[in-house]
Amino acid sequence: MVQNTEYKTGYMISMKKTSMVLLMSLCVLCFSCSPKSADNTGTAAVQAGPMIGMALPDMTLAAYHNGVQKSLPLRTYVGKWLILFFYPADFSFVCPTELQELAEYYPAFQSLGAEIVSVSTDSVYVHRAWQKNTESLKDVRYPMVSDRAGKLCRYLRALNEDQGAAVRATFIFNPEGQIFAYEFHHDSIGRSADELLRKLNAAQAVREGSGGMCPAGWKPGEQMVHPK
Repeated sequence: MVQNTEYKTGYMISMKKTSMVLLMSLCVLCFSCSPKSADNTGTAAVQAGPMIGMALPDMTLAAYHNGVQKSLPLRTYVGKWLILFFYPADFSFVCPTELQELAEYYPAFQSLGAEIVSVSTDSVYVHRAWQKNTESLKDVRYPMVSDRAGKLCRYLRALNEDQGAAVRATFIFNPEGQIFAYEFHHDSIGRSADELLRKLNAAQAVREGSGGMCPAGWKPGEQMVHPK
């Protein structure tokens, strides 16, 4: 009886130790797989919860812009409002309608001190061929970025890993280079440039509104909410 009790006690202690080791290993694994973001100093930090406040990464990507292929450092946009507009693919169906509408609204965004950068995982050569051979894209004047390796898409969790393509996602960065608003759409639903412009107006009103907030459907000139 004594031997059996000692054996059972030793077995239980051993199992507890094994469970503790497995639990610690799982914790380490989960921590190492957690999405990460760069803070304002560029150092990596674990990102938990919503992406509001995440910093614009210090990345330089290839872009096709006004007939020229060039390198585009994203951090050069810090100091102004920036729209990163991700879409699944060139030579597709919904995407050209979105980029065309953005081109029509581009002067309105610029008048608010904002810039637009469209992003997909297509190469700059495909961007060039797409614009040159698609009449509706002739007036695109904002940079068309190529994220071939998916680095920017992964950073902003905007990559369909199975397809190796960007998802339909939009990010508004404030002049501090931080995400102020973002949205994700199913690939079958095109976005509205007019609504995006409204959101930018609202973001700027909140930033300049001394604590005021924008109610649902708010538009420039309408009353803001000021909590008492």
